[in-house]
Amino acid sequence: MLFSERLTMELIEYEQVIPEINCFCKVFHSQLIEKEKKSPTGRPLPHWHSSYEFNVCINGRLENHIENEVSYIESEEFVLINPNVVHTSYEVSEDYLGFAVLIPEEYIRMYFENPDKKQVLLFTKQNYAPHKEEIWRLLYKLYLYSLSTASNRIIGMNSCILSIFTLLLTENEEEEESADTMDALSLKSGSQYTDYVNVHYRENIQLKDVASHFGFTTAYFSKLFYRETGRNFKFYLSTIRLSHAVFLLKSTDLSITEIADRSGFPKLRAFTDLFLKVNGITPKEYRNQYRKEMKRLQK
Repeated sequence: MLFSERLTMELIEYEQVIPEINCFCKVFHSQLIEKEKKSPTGRPLPHWHSSYEFNVCINGRLENHIENEVSYIESEEFVLINPNVVHTSYEVSEDYLGFAVLIPEEYIRMYFENPDKKQVLLFTKQNYAPHKEEIWRLLYKLYLYSLSTASNRIIGMNSCILSIFTLLLTENEEEEESADTMDALSLKSGSQYTDYVNVHYRENIQLKDVASHFGFTTAYFSKLFYRETGRNFKFYLSTIRLSHAVFLLKSTDLSITEIADRSGFPKLRAFTDLFLKVNGITPKEYRNQYRKEMKRLQK
């Protein structure tokens, strides 16, 4: 089941991805993608989420639209999409068989204790190219675990995810040794504004504060943020805060008030009103429904 909040802006969909309990990822097989992501036009809508996504092709051919670039993957290939990037994928062969693996960035970020590291890690093709075959084998192994009913299913999937990110981070850390390389990657990603929000969303930040941090007027930065991300600042900040709140609702026993505070909402009422508007239910109802669904799946 995909828990998603469809915050549509110019036909761009925001998806809230919630893995099953104790699992680091959510796996969508070809048939599930076909069922849940098709738009009225017969093609998946462009969408984004605060998760890493691996699109994996076992057989056939898949067309990927990642921001303004188009790429293709074929049998035993994959592509990695960073969090907060608008993308969509089309099956372009009748014999296509594949799957998508989504890992909320929160699940990876929680391993970093240094506050300076608490930001969205971005991976380029250069990060996974040296380990492409090994990562593909791990992804396929994860796929097999996801189809299994064995008792070690979840721990097997989590093991694959940790192994994959260990490989990616090895390359990432080597690149960090060069300041010039890091500057180049930062400019190439064009994500410095969203990175800042992803680090500071728990604080009581406002548009004027972020604009001042980057040395812009509020009016100019508002237009710049939209031009660079395709979303306005308030919309982006709210979805990131909601993403973290949902993560806490399903993974902790914290009170609703404390979750609102830890997710950056200045007031409990602001959190509950927005949550109700987006989901159609209150945070408490959402938590109860999620736990009930997880108990049903574990039977």
